[in-house]
Amino acid sequence: MGVITREQLAWFAGRWDHPQHLAIPLDDRGLNLADGVFETLLWGPGGAAFWPQHWQRLQRGCALLGLTPEPQSGQTQALAAEGFQRLRPSSGHGALRITLSRGSGPRGLAPPQHQQVRLWLQFQTITPCFDPVHVITSQLVRRHGNSASSRCKTLSATDAVIARREAAMASADDALLLSATGHYCCGTAANLWLRRGESWITPGLAQGCLPGIMRGQLLQHPGNHEAPISREALLAGGSFLINSLSCRPIHSIDGQVLSHQLHPMETEQLFDQILMDP
Repeated sequence: MGVITREQLAWFAGRWDHPQHLAIPLDDRGLNLADGVFETLLWGPGGAAFWPQHWQRLQRGCALLGLTPEPQSGQTQALAAEGFQRLRPSSGHGALRITLSRGSGPRGLAPPQHQQVRLWLQFQTITPCFDPVHVITSQLVRRHGNSASSRCKTLSATDAVIARREAAMASADDALLLSATGHYCCGTAANLWLRRGESWITPGLAQGCLPGIMRGQLLQHPGNHEAPISREALLAGGSFLINSLSCRPIHSIDGQVLSHQLHPMETEQLFDQILMDP
């Protein structure tokens, strides 16, 4: 099969095609019960950004859900590299999503006695985003640090979908989620950071935020640390939302413009600096 020059591409069960032309069995537990995990990462001409870190988090999710046997990292990475070559993204970058489900199973919540983890890959041409973002404080969704599902990326995105719809109805771009303590925790699909002096702070995992890959890289920088973020602090200091595909400065929250705002060029430089870290 030759190079596929289109903006989306997927692999499932040995076949490459457009995602709309591939299908999984209707008894798949990922489809019916969100029984699975996934990772989304940036792929560029130099390969995958932070593949080992993403794969380790995927393994932690598999262990939490008891998904076995897991696919092999090297084989999956080689398959993804083939997909990037087939896609040839016009922007030079692709977003790779790795999805693992428990596979097929009978009706009911109990996992089948014999399971076969099902793997599929999806690529989409993207350009990392650094545009300012207008956010609201979600009144419908909260994060809980003692929830096991907050530790990994499960296939259930219901809370994020509800909060993002809440934001759209308020003419905002995203929603910030509060923790059980009432502090700001994260966005619907990104970690929250706030400038404090010459360093940056981010909510701790006990607040319920996902252990993001870019978050982990930033925490390795001297001075950066975990700390609760209040509304007053958020309104007064420069802040941004970051994930593997974007680093967006926060412009306003609940219609109130922040006293200090980061310029998109600052967040783009920060994003590039993280990617260049060894």
